[in-house]
Amino acid sequence: MTPIIGIDLGTTNSVVAYTDVDGLTTTIAGTDGRRIVPSAVHLPAGADPVVGERARQYALMESDRVAQFFKRGMGEKVFLPDGSPFEVDGKAWSPEELSSLVLRKLKQMAEQHFGQPVAKAVITVPAYFGEPERAATRDAGELAGLEVVRIVNEPTAAAVAHGVDQEAVAGKALVFDLGGGTFDVTIMSVGADHSMEVVATGGDRQLGGVDFDRLILGRIREAAATQGVDLEADPWTLSEAMAAAEDLKHELSDTQSATRRITAGGRPMLFTLTREELDRLLADKLQEVEDTVRYTINERAGLKPQDIDAVLMVGGSSRIPAFQRLLARISGREPKFSRNLDEDVARGAAILAAKLGGELDARSQLASLPTPVDAASHGLGVSIEVDRAGNLANEVLIPEGTTIPASVSRVFGAASEGQTHVEVVLNEGQEHDLEFVRELGRATGALGQPVPMGYPIRVAMEYTADQLIVVKAYDGQSGRFICELEHRYEGRLSEREKHAARAYLANLEVG
Repeated sequence: MTPIIGIDLGTTNSVVAYTDVDGLTTTIAGTDGRRIVPSAVHLPAGADPVVGERARQYALMESDRVAQFFKRGMGEKVFLPDGSPFEVDGKAWSPEELSSLVLRKLKQMAEQHFGQPVAKAVITVPAYFGEPERAATRDAGELAGLEVVRIVNEPTAAAVAHGVDQEAVAGKALVFDLGGGTFDVTIMSVGADHSMEVVATGGDRQLGGVDFDRLILGRIREAAATQGVDLEADPWTLSEAMAAAEDLKHELSDTQSATRRITAGGRPMLFTLTREELDRLLADKLQEVEDTVRYTINERAGLKPQDIDAVLMVGGSSRIPAFQRLLARISGREPKFSRNLDEDVARGAAILAAKLGGELDARSQLASLPTPVDAASHGLGVSIEVDRAGNLANEVLIPEGTTIPASVSRVFGAASEGQTHVEVVLNEGQEHDLEFVRELGRATGALGQPVPMGYPIRVAMEYTADQLIVVKAYDGQSGRFICELEHRYEGRLSEREKHAARAYLANLEVG
């Protein structure tokens, strides 16, 4: 049977895993023995792309040819902080294309492991990703030659892996997922039978470990300036300092003080940072995280902090002690860590892949494990006229936090006298003001005859477990079908662009 793999496509690191028929989950290593692949792509002159640790090492020497943190730009044309395109040798690389190279690397690792082709995968994304970001992830999988069986939220996958490894606590669980570039907080309801249902999600897809590295880099820059050295003037020195900042952050998770040697102005400089100083640097970020956690608990889940029965820490940046103390203070619970912070998201994806693919032996423990029930991370609505002047607003039909799959039907009135057509506009967002939501698509249909103002028009919306959104409009009196809008992972790239990208990438080998 062709294996279905689970992939954690991370901002800083990516992992691939597989669950066999007996329910045993394995994280797959490459030929170099590494199971964790840095999400970095080096595009050398006149040679094929290199993905992983070697690519990250080249960031010091050829920073203009190494792409990192492109997951933050999924669904957008660019990902660089200054809004400029990432161009190498005249070609502008999209986040989807760069992500596809990482996925191809993981696919190759799996194929070497199994000794046969791999064509299907479950890929995880931050819970707070919207439809455009999920669409871009699916496009990246397609460009890598993978059929994306399902897109799964990272905290859900991590909770699944944790629940399999340890006895899950029945009640309300908070999954705190802080990675290299994204932050999620998810409230789940866990049953005694290991069933899991997402109650609410919140987060920030532009917050993570790389932001903390940049704060430390700012302190290093200040220290260098006291010696008359401008780090920005030398790309090599700046890259070295950035690597040192990341190392300092990691070491301070275990020690109270850390020191690194940095070359500044052609001479060595020792830079020391204490955990107390790091906490002060992170003060604003800690407040942002606390506000998001409390809002998700109180407003989105309708709970109080004392209602939380367990806290699960996921993602490499959750190792930072300040965040552990923050979660303990909010919840009154000592946070628990998943067995392997760096691999459990991929392991959970692999477990769900095995269940979705029907590969599990019916006698295995996982076969009886209920499939988690996810929730809509953003509201879904339609545009309606709210006054005689024709002003429009977003009418939410499926609120954020709604358990999926979900379906709803609502009757609206014709907006004008003699109306002959209906236009359905699908929006993503909880807000009423259209300025603060994203349009996902639209469809138009004929009523068949002019109708009076207020004539009933029924709109039905369905959001499936596969995150397919279907909106249909019907004549509210006769029941006659008017029009339909189907939205599923329609990414930013057009079919023509995807065809061109596939043709270009097909000629490249990924090292």
